[in-house]
Amino acid sequence: MAENTANNNANHINSKNAGLLPDFCDIRILFIVILLTEVLAMVFAMAATDNATAFWDYLALASLLMLWIALLNSAVLCRLRHWLHAQPVRRSLVIAFGLMMLVSLLVAGLSIQLSQYLFFSYSENTSASLFLLRVLSVSAVVYFLLLRYFYVQQQWRLNLAAQSRAQIQALRARIRPHFLFNSMNTIASLIAVAPEKAEQAIEDLSDLFRASLREQDMNSLNDEIELARSYLAIETLRLGDRLQTDWQLDPALMDVEVPALCIQPLAENAIYHGIEPIPEGGKIRVSALQVDNKLTLSVSNPIRSESQSTAFRKGNHMAQENIRQRLQLVYGNQAEFKINDTKDNYTVSLIIPLDVKHERFDR
Repeated sequence: MAENTANNNANHINSKNAGLLPDFCDIRILFIVILLTEVLAMVFAMAATDNATAFWDYLALASLLMLWIALLNSAVLCRLRHWLHAQPVRRSLVIAFGLMMLVSLLVAGLSIQLSQYLFFSYSENTSASLFLLRVLSVSAVVYFLLLRYFYVQQQWRLNLAAQSRAQIQALRARIRPHFLFNSMNTIASLIAVAPEKAEQAIEDLSDLFRASLREQDMNSLNDEIELARSYLAIETLRLGDRLQTDWQLDPALMDVEVPALCIQPLAENAIYHGIEPIPEGGKIRVSALQVDNKLTLSVSNPIRSESQSTAFRKGNHMAQENIRQRLQLVYGNQAEFKINDTKDNYTVSLIIPLDVKHERFDR
């Protein structure tokens, strides 16, 4: 166990540079690059001119120069992204900064050589060397701020991933003491009167703990469903007719990878906050359906009509917040975590894209 932990920590250290630079091959990133470049060109044009004619002339030349620099930098970083991520963080930042400065130098030098063909002439106070110095100075400031932003974003993601790993360990640990005693009491009560059910409960309990002890960040949807089934089967023995379950599953989605422990904690919350406080119990509905090329996972439970009273159990939402964070880390803004709290039902939905390559959140 200690050796596995050491290996996992080593893998976390070696992969810390992953995600430092965005994917400049992505058309959405390129669109943002072009948009920000044009905004920057307009700012420079407004600062350097004092009349409309000069503004448009300066904007056209600045846009031409800056777009070439921006697009060539994007192409270089797109090509070398994986290699840069394989380097230590500081070395990667220095290399990226040097490459972008080199691109700025080459484009500025080429524009000087082609200035006569671009109908560009320097003023008396502006020489070619001064123009080159200005381009490199502005580029250095912009690149420094940009790489600093990427670095801060990466550190935020690493901290969030570390927090999520700690919380998922807490979720795994919470299953053991919180659930174990009730399960063992239920099994003990069944041994004399229904030994077959007691044996099945022991098998379900073993499957549940075996799954909860796995050090995996992603599981197949089928494994997550089976984990939730084992949990609810044991709770059914304890609650009897007070607990009914309704499974609405698309068999074609069972091989889809989803974040580990994304259904069972929600089912546990549905039992604790939904079924147990209701004397007559109720039905938990678990669904996994495809809607608009997205996997929609939902766990729904009834709630008491007086759920807003002081007697209602209020949780700390640790499980929900952990699942929300992990969805953000793995899928970014393409995944959604929704809560629909009505008068009679409480539904938590996870909306996961089916056509994107996810990144492991431990990176």
